Amino acid sequence: MREFRYRRRWILGGGVALAGVLLASLVHGTGREPRTVALVRGYFEAIAKHDVARALRTAKIDRPDGEEARFLAAGALGDWKVGGVTETSDSGYTGDAEVTVVLVGEHHRRYRTTVRLLKSRAGLRIAEPLATVRFGVTAMRYAEVGGIRVPLQVDPANKDRSVEYRLLPGLYRFYQGRQDVVRVAAGQTPVFPGDGGTVSGGVPVSPEFTVTPAGERAVSQAYNAFIDRCAKARGLPAAGCPFGPDPAGAIRTRDRDVFGFRKLTWRVLKYPAVAVLAQGSGLEIVDRERGTVELKGTGVVGGAGPRRAFTVPCETITDATYGTLGMDGTVSISVPRSGPRKDTCRDGALSAR
Repeated sequence: MREFRYRRRWILGGGVALAGVLLASLVHGTGREPRTVALVRGYFEAIAKHDVARALRTAKIDRPDGEEARFLAAGALGDWKVGGVTETSDSGYTGDAEVTVVLVGEHHRRYRTTVRLLKSRAGLRIAEPLATVRFGVTAMRYAEVGGIRVPLQVDPANKDRSVEYRLLPGLYRFYQGRQDVVRVAAGQTPVFPGDGGTVSGGVPVSPEFTVTPAGERAVSQAYNAFIDRCAKARGLPAAGCPFGPDPAGAIRTRDRDVFGFRKLTWRVLKYPAVAVLAQGSGLEIVDRERGTVELKGTGVVGGAGPRRAFTVPCETITDATYGTLGMDGTVSISVPRSGPRKDTCRDGALSAR
């Protein structure tokens, strides 16, 4: 009888202990995560699902006005997953806290960032919900984030020739859309608030790109068309054209000089063979083999005698000429504001009659 009572007490005690363990486990398993973690998780999961409106509501912020909000759209957001959200510090007294977020991108690469939260009368909120990126002027005269491409509208008053945009935090692809002229290095770029900050002007977007064979042909064709437009001029060519005489008042040649020239016309004899180099602000055009244009006119040859008709071949010289790309991939030629640095007719053989 005594043994039976002992066994019953052991069973009851064990049952109570087991129930306590199960209850504690149940409470722990079904308990809510900290409000800080829940807020940040909800914010990043909304972004991962490309739900911009929900993300802005979660962060308790209004959509910014104007051009800077062009990429706060589902089409700009990249593809990634929330790998983990943990609270790393909590002041307790003020309610301020820091939460660490891990994003998992392509090839299972993990990116970590810290989100600071503030407690105010309006409740808990994310201190800095949006990031700032800065697009500078490159060979591509547009900005592109994800599947959205917009013209790069640089304010002339902006000395560093850049445009700032606001982005939701995440992993982005810049300049990864269809472009036949250049090839941009692939990959995801992490963009998080605080990486650039408002003091330094935001995270700079500086794409690494190379010129494709098709791009070299497109730039060469655009440059040839530019030479054709310059050759249509009557008189001295416009500033920036890749050929021209000495503007000081005489046409210098290797034989004789021509003074008081009139009725100048130009004709392309041979287009140049050029190389195209990827530079920070454009596609630099460099002569492999210079072209030739024929200059005709009338003037006083050798400084004496009657006015005579003359002909002289002149070279084309690129001289700091660049190609740029528009949103549709069209190549435009950008030229220096000043004229040629030297007389491109100086080495030509003059023919006069």
